[in-house]
Amino acid sequence: MTVLFIPPTGEKAKKFNVSDFFIKGAAAALALIVLISLTFAGLYFNSQYQVKQVNKLKTENEEKEETIKILNEEIKEIEEQKEEIARKQEEIKKLMGITDSTGEMKNPSRGGKGRRDIALENEEGKDALEKLQEIKTYLNREEQRLDEMLAKAQNNQDYFRAVPNQWPVKGEITSPFGWRESPFGGRKRTFHEGIDIANNVGETIVAAADGKVTFAGWRAVYGKTVEIEHRYGFVTIYGHNSVLLVEKGDEVKKGQPIARLGNTGRSTGPHLHFTVKKYGKLVDPLVYLP
Repeated sequence: MTVLFIPPTGEKAKKFNVSDFFIKGAAAALALIVLISLTFAGLYFNSQYQVKQVNKLKTENEEKEETIKILNEEIKEIEEQKEEIARKQEEIKKLMGITDSTGEMKNPSRGGKGRRDIALENEEGKDALEKLQEIKTYLNREEQRLDEMLAKAQNNQDYFRAVPNQWPVKGEITSPFGWRESPFGGRKRTFHEGIDIANNVGETIVAAADGKVTFAGWRAVYGKTVEIEHRYGFVTIYGHNSVLLVEKGDEVKKGQPIARLGNTGRSTGPHLHFTVKKYGKLVDPLVYLP
């Protein structure tokens, strides 16, 4: 291929012979330069994008770490508040004279355990924090109620020691208070004057409140029975015992052993029959038992 070159000074034009190979080589070199330039440009922009993504992930991780830190602090506060509430509950129990009953349950609970878990999902902890705040509000409300109960218990300990709110024995409630099918057969419905708590023969029965023993002996239906008169109109009855540990006229304290669980009288199996009266009227014991 012939290339004509005309100098700008007006001199005579010059001719050059350029081979096709040279032209193709130059074009290929130019194309290679353009390709390399585009490649470097792509790598540059991609690296910039990667840097932005890394920075974004770093920021998100920092936010999540901050959220986890806040959650841990909130959980710590809740645990401390739970411990404080538990302490107040124990103080109230002591003021009321409530103690843990002796003996183990005859039959384990058939129910399972359930709770509402708080899960931190992919929402940067916002939902979890809101739920934690709801729990804290609930705990604050319960703590306030405990404070009020504690104040009442401190100001009127005599009343709370007279309330039959001490479980007389641990065990399974096999028959509740009120109307029921007769446990001895037949179609006749009978009114159950208390609750039946099943456990092993010999388990310790304790007084449900401070009071004076007004009866300790045999009764036709309830077998070996203890009856205690408390202040503020309360009376409690403990039936079907195997052994009596108190006598008529004894002064007893809440939680004090008064008998051993048995199967005397008209009974279908070892259990305690527990009755509560207030000013002569029958009351469901579960109204008072915690």
